[in-house]
Amino acid sequence: MSILQALILGALQGLTEFVPVSSTAHLFLAQAVMGIRNDETALSFDIVLHLGTAAALMASTRRELAAILAEAVRWARGEPVRDPAGRAMLVPVAVGTVPGVLAGLFLLKRFEAMRSVGLIGASMIAAFLYFFFAESVSERRAGADRELADLDSRDGLWIGIAQAAAGLMAGFSRSGFTIATGKLRRLRRPDAARFSFLLALPIILGAGAKALLDLRKQPGPTAGTPLLAAGFIAAAVVGYLSIEVLLRFLKTHSLRPFGVYLGLLGLLLLAGTAFPGLVPFLPR
Repeated sequence: MSILQALILGALQGLTEFVPVSSTAHLFLAQAVMGIRNDETALSFDIVLHLGTAAALMASTRRELAAILAEAVRWARGEPVRDPAGRAMLVPVAVGTVPGVLAGLFLLKRFEAMRSVGLIGASMIAAFLYFFFAESVSERRAGADRELADLDSRDGLWIGIAQAAAGLMAGFSRSGFTIATGKLRRLRRPDAARFSFLLALPIILGAGAKALLDLRKQPGPTAGTPLLAAGFIAAAVVGYLSIEVLLRFLKTHSLRPFGVYLGLLGLLLLAGTAFPGLVPFLPR
């Protein structure tokens, strides 16, 4: 792997981890196109990519994280609520993390073994349909949207299930599935995105820890320091910018543009699978 490839993969991770287009699918395709094998070197690089996106998340959601931690301490001490949104997110974040953890522990390896270009394409089309469904239901439904202070455990559970499903199926888009589910739970789109990002932090850190354990079980050559640094910086910087731009975008726009992109790319991948050679960049 070259420095340029490390920068490309890091930037791609930072962009697609948060923009609703599926980071797993894009990295899978990018690595296949660049001929990067899934060996110990790629595994060590995967760890720093997760650390980079986690750093971006913590920087972007620092206020929400500080509010949640402060309210957790106040709750443990039996003190009154000072930040309603921070207190309201305590239980939903905890409940929403559980499905992703269980899916990662007991199902992820089976689904990774089945991963293919055709399955990614079909998953992207499913995401396209889900995005449009969530936006249509939200627009037809009467009543005011809810805010972060209105969150409850049911919101956390449903959004957590969406996160778990997206984590298993490359192409679903974790951020897209969770934001769309948040819309179905009547959350305002930017608030659904913020909760989605907060819910992603334990999963991203857990994925990095899992990759580290896998690396320790299979000791071998790791990526050099320059490659790791390039990947981390690219993932962190691009990830932070992606979060900020996406939150502004979602104030006035829906998920439909991302759904259209996933639908078109999914059709292209299915066509390339059905007719080998039709799409030159696809892995065989």
